[in-house]
Amino acid sequence: MNQQQTSSTTLAVAGVSKTLGGVKLFTDVSLQLQQGQSLAVIGESGSGKSTLLHLMAGLDRPDTGEVYWAGTAIHTLNTDQISARRLRHVGLVFQAYYLMPHLTAQQNVELPFLLAGEEPNHARCSQLLDQVGMSHKSTSYPREMSGGEQQRVAIARALALNPPLILADEPTGNLDEDNAERVLRVLLDACSAQGCALVMVTHSPKAASHLNHRLNLADHHLAEISKIDNVAAHAANKA
Repeated sequence: MNQQQTSSTTLAVAGVSKTLGGVKLFTDVSLQLQQGQSLAVIGESGSGKSTLLHLMAGLDRPDTGEVYWAGTAIHTLNTDQISARRLRHVGLVFQAYYLMPHLTAQQNVELPFLLAGEEPNHARCSQLLDQVGMSHKSTSYPREMSGGEQQRVAIARALALNPPLILADEPTGNLDEDNAERVLRVLLDACSAQGCALVMVTHSPKAASHLNHRLNLADHHLAEISKIDNVAAHAANKA
């Protein structure tokens, strides 16, 4: 895949393969994601979907193949360069939230500015908390929030520097069904408002059905979900 092919894409994965602990997870995975698109990667536990997301985030390196952020092949960058570019290009949302326990909701959302060596944009961070329905908890600490509330703050934090790409690893996995639905809607609405691309890995067809595109990671390959599977996902979503 050449520079011209990838320069207009927010994320491009080209022929990526990964083996972990002697176990082949996936081989020759390729995809492209444009601004504003959303993609769900579905797979059973152990299929390698989280590992694939980590490769997209530059947190791990593939055995073969390349990952591009807006036309830049991240394997050509050193660790510090990847970290600096990730801070600007990628917002990460994890299943475990990873909020700083000694910081308030507002301070957690402001953290990316500090990591980037900038003065926090207080107004923007307050606006993001309002956008995810957490302005009333701006001075609360994580221990004073429910799991769903913590995940909403984590979403606001991921969006703080207005990255073009959001990568979410089972973002509703620790939540009950009602909270999962609310948080997923917050995530999708927030990404839509900022025009960023979204990749979410999940084992839930119901959660995946909310996104524009759905791919299944199984038998070491990433493939489009069949029409039958899409119908089943739609039925599950209505249930």
